[in-house]
Amino acid sequence: MDVETSLSWRGPYWYAGRRPRRSGNADAPEDLDISLVNMFERGSVLPTALPTAVVVDVAAIDVSRLDAFFDWLCPQVRDLPCDVPFYVLTGSKDELPEITQTTAIIDRVVPDDVLLMLICIHQRALLRSEEAQLRRRIFGRIPGFGSAPHHSGTSSLMVVGLSDRYLEWQDASEQKVEVVGAFDGNMAVEFMSQRAFDAVVIDAPYEDAIDYMQQIRRDARFAGLPVLAVCEHEEDSVLLFRNGASDVLVGENRRETLTARLVSAIRFGKRRRLADRILAESHVWLRQQINHGGLDVEHYTSYLETCSDALAVKGLDLWEMRLQPENFGLEVDASDDLDEIYSTLLSVADATSRDEDLVCLVRGLGPVAVLKNEAGTQRLQKRINSILSHTQL
Repeated sequence: MDVETSLSWRGPYWYAGRRPRRSGNADAPEDLDISLVNMFERGSVLPTALPTAVVVDVAAIDVSRLDAFFDWLCPQVRDLPCDVPFYVLTGSKDELPEITQTTAIIDRVVPDDVLLMLICIHQRALLRSEEAQLRRRIFGRIPGFGSAPHHSGTSSLMVVGLSDRYLEWQDASEQKVEVVGAFDGNMAVEFMSQRAFDAVVIDAPYEDAIDYMQQIRRDARFAGLPVLAVCEHEEDSVLLFRNGASDVLVGENRRETLTARLVSAIRFGKRRRLADRILAESHVWLRQQINHGGLDVEHYTSYLETCSDALAVKGLDLWEMRLQPENFGLEVDASDDLDEIYSTLLSVADATSRDEDLVCLVRGLGPVAVLKNEAGTQRLQKRINSILSHTQL
């Protein structure tokens, strides 16, 4: 399973009832974390420092004050300079207020290390969504671009397994969401390769559920897709989380709670799918620009400035790598050799970098790679050096 294991940006946690454990290399000390319960009781305004994530266990808030708590919290989260992962931890019997901006609603039995992994995954997903919007704004749409089948179609929910609750899933999802059933993991992956799905529910016996989830997660196209698993016994939920579940629905859920958890997963899955589609589209367009001498400097400069400003909000830097032959110890004797080397460098950088990294040929500058962190540039430099050392140019 291809998952994130490091945070894209670091900051304090805003938490109520549960403060996620920090990894050993965390930068921000715990005393900077914000107890939302204490701040709410004092009627305080939250600080402006961008949090790593917002985590609220509804059990930490008196039921009679739950609506007031979220009425106080949600506008302050909304006013942050960018989106951050926002989690509501719940149980099957908890009452939930209507909250439209959550990243996910998750059972509170989620292990700390899995919650941290989800924060890492969702931070990257938010960066990808921001990157997709930026590229669409600067580069525009591509006329006639045909998206991949798993990006195409209306919002849909996949239900995997032979349970008798299919109608319950239909009832719990939004009216505009189509619900499609699959008998097992193989059928699910086949269906998911033919059209878009924004979330998956695995409603099957425990061992089958583990198997189906692993089949879905092994496919890189669906590694970040929200997958909810159903189980009857709480002791099974931890292993379901550890095997790739985004949320685990234990026992019978209140109808309103079930609906909220499904709707939140589908909403985030749709946002992820749309970002994937735009990034795939821009990737094709950028490759096409090679045939026209490369991306023009004006568009490239606009991208650098806008992207750099967006990253600065998160305390991140933009890293530009000029993929010039001399930076890799290569000597060029003729223009034909230069074209071949440019093509090789672009291909290696394209294969090594992530979708949200910009790899392109810029008119007058040559091939470039623009990455979101220094580690990415080091990894790319090492990969290019390794391949070139075994390639005859």
